[in-house]
Amino acid sequence: MSQPSIPNITPTISISRQQAISLLLSSIAMDELAVSHLINAEAEKIQAFVGHVSECCNIGTKDFIRFNNGVSHFIEGVTMKQWLALNKLDRIIQITGDHLSDDECFEENCEE
Repeated sequence: MSQPSIPNITPTISISRQQAISLLLSSIAMDELAVSHLINAEAEKIQAFVGHVSECCNIGTKDFIRFNNGVSHFIEGVTMKQWLALNKLDRIIQITGDHLSDDECFEENCEE
């Protein structure tokens, strides 16, 4: 049996710094859109559960607790995802702030 070999691949990617920053910002925006869809789906799930509870009275306390725990875990996951997105955005702002030229320097962004 022969050993697997990795081919010698040298990809050439040539994008500017501005294009890279734009791609990073686009990825954050796409993540935010995905999170908004997930939150909307969770809200619809909660509305369906509440509607089901109002129609029948066979729901026990354990069912409410189980449902609440599921929603809590979802919210915790979304919170962590948002924290990571904020951290990513802060890094992008830091990168762009470090490399602004004098012509691009605004009072809010540059120290004198």
